Amino acid sequence: MKGIIAAFARNIVFANILMVLILFGGFLGATNMLREIFPEFSVDVITVAVAYPGFDPEEVEEGISRKLEEAVEGLEGIKRYSSTSVENQAALMIEVFEDYDLKQVKDRVETAINGVPNLPVDAEKPIVDEITIRGEVVVLSISGPPTERGMKEWAEDLKDEILELPGITQVDVQGTRPYEISVEVSEDRLREYGMTLDDVASAVQRNNTNLPAGTLRTKGEEVRLRTVGRKYTGKEFSDIVLMAGMNGEFVKLDQVAEIRDSFQEDQVISRLNGESALNILVFKTQEEDMVAIANTMKEWVAKKNPTLPEGYNILVWSDNSIDLQKRINLLLRNGAIGLTLVFCLLWLFLDLRLSFWAAMGIPISLGGGLAIMWMLGATLNMISLFALIMVLGIIVDDAIVVGEAIYVHRKRGDGPLHAAVNGTREVGLPVIAAVTTSIIAFMPLMFVSGVMGKFISIMPVAVISALLISLIECLILLPAHLNHLPDPNVPQFEGHPIIQRIHRLRLKFSHGLEWFIDHMYGPFLATCVKYRYVIACVAVSVFMATGGLMSSGKVKFLLFPNLDGDDIVASVEFPSGTP
Repeated sequence: MKGIIAAFARNIVFANILMVLILFGGFLGATNMLREIFPEFSVDVITVAVAYPGFDPEEVEEGISRKLEEAVEGLEGIKRYSSTSVENQAALMIEVFEDYDLKQVKDRVETAINGVPNLPVDAEKPIVDEITIRGEVVVLSISGPPTERGMKEWAEDLKDEILELPGITQVDVQGTRPYEISVEVSEDRLREYGMTLDDVASAVQRNNTNLPAGTLRTKGEEVRLRTVGRKYTGKEFSDIVLMAGMNGEFVKLDQVAEIRDSFQEDQVISRLNGESALNILVFKTQEEDMVAIANTMKEWVAKKNPTLPEGYNILVWSDNSIDLQKRINLLLRNGAIGLTLVFCLLWLFLDLRLSFWAAMGIPISLGGGLAIMWMLGATLNMISLFALIMVLGIIVDDAIVVGEAIYVHRKRGDGPLHAAVNGTREVGLPVIAAVTTSIIAFMPLMFVSGVMGKFISIMPVAVISALLISLIECLILLPAHLNHLPDPNVPQFEGHPIIQRIHRLRLKFSHGLEWFIDHMYGPFLATCVKYRYVIACVAVSVFMATGGLMSSGKVKFLLFPNLDGDDIVASVEFPSGTP
């Protein structure tokens, strides 16, 4: 081991090249990794929804839910399932074993559901889907046209415009009703013309479809023929002929029915600060960057608002990238504070060059960790950033230990290279053991199963990556950078008077620490070693007292504490059937 350490310690060029490569890799990782609130993962859940309009929960349960349960019972790959029956709808939620392919299980479920032979006639076609978590980035609130139709049309135009922006592919409009053409047939008119409701329904169905009519082939080309009869507006529906007489008279749909070209009956009211408004939600996919999307949207809103007519307005109501940017800034701020503290404290008690290169362990370790995460396809999210913030206080410890060992050997009279080699060799194995212990402590998190395991799987990756790079930095880079450490036994009071005063201040701190070690810490440590069984009993007692406080409830345990949010939500629930 001594020969390997000496080889690296002598080759300062190799150390600098490796350091630059690590920092450059970290820069590439930080600038190219996707940023998102939480990592994207599948929750291994399949949903089946069946609409049953006009029926109460008991009828939905008996007519649909029980039959859906019977259809999926015993299918391979299903862990458990549960059904919910509410007014007008049945829902079945299926949890899949994590070892099974979700797509294959979904195909089995869809085949089984479609094969149910006796679903009610009035029930709509079952919709089988897997639960996907879409990352909401920005919510825009728009206010403008006074009419509901005008507001909806403007929102759809804005949606199309947003989708043309670079890097944005997922946009939804919220707070508006779907279009609907309703036909309300008059019973008196039907009797007057001698018609039935089925006659009207059949006529509407026949006259609202596009039918192929074959192909007309000529010498020069082929022409596809089709009958175009699909209706899209209320005016087109009103012209449908229900009945024609021998003398050319006919009865149109608007003569027996009232046609409304409007929206669905269920009313939706959306307001912003007391004015009618709609929401436009912008989402991200797994391949898109949250911060980039948020910046694009804010720039678009800033450019769009000045061009709008008076009374029109677009407001950024919610921006989830702000929390992510705060977490990134927290990591940078904590890293800068840690680097400064390490540099200043080591400089006060040891040496300027040693303090600089020991503090450099923070950016080097973080850069290497980011580079490894980037190569593994990880993202910058709240979990990975939390892991990096947590590991900040660990990655610099081994560099401090190695640097101090080199400083002690240099102070004992060893040459610069010999001090770097002997100091690293002296604490190398304990440092490797300490870092390896930390790595092993985080490794079980990589094997947690279920949704929680997928949620936190990035945490051990981030921590272990940074710890591995910190080990390389302290055993390879640091000895090379400290193989020219000046002799700490030679006072250096040359230069400007201010520099001389700073040196004297540093020497006072250094001598004070040595006095504390010789007269306070050393005797106390000797006493602890002498009465080691007493100290062991004290440690066991503290451990038992800690366990007792936890088990008694004096010290509370909470996995995820409640945090203050930025939103207040009020909801009112009415009895079923309330209009």
